[in-house]
Amino acid sequence: MQKTFHTFFKLIDFKREYQQKSSGLNYLQLHSLEKIYKEKAMKTLEISKTLQISPSTLIGVLDELERQKLILRERQERDKRVVLVTVTNKGEEVVKKHFEEDEKFLTNLLKELDEDEQKHLIMLLDKITGNISELEELFK
Repeated sequence: MQKTFHTFFKLIDFKREYQQKSSGLNYLQLHSLEKIYKEKAMKTLEISKTLQISPSTLIGVLDELERQKLILRERQERDKRVVLVTVTNKGEEVVKKHFEEDEKFLTNLLKELDEDEQKHLIMLLDKITGNISELEELFK
């Protein structure tokens, strides 16, 4: 069982590294861009809370995304403290490519399973991950 899990985790690590090279973004940058894209526009505080990262960490992430012209940040007229973040056309292209890569990866990963086996696998993974509130608890 341990060998199988190590192989599976190696696949996940490979996927992450492949997409980092493909997009030119680290995991947190890509994940942030994807979240903003899905929501259409987000306040910086919402992004920080949703991704469970500190505002100071998020600012560094957004600085890099903005430097690469993947997002726009705009201060709100009514409240200058509020910054709204949106994805640029270039950012949309990066996210769409990421989604296409995800789809190809999953299709190829699961191609040995029939439809019922795929559904069963998803159900089991949901069951395993559904009640994990703190990752550190997995090592206790």
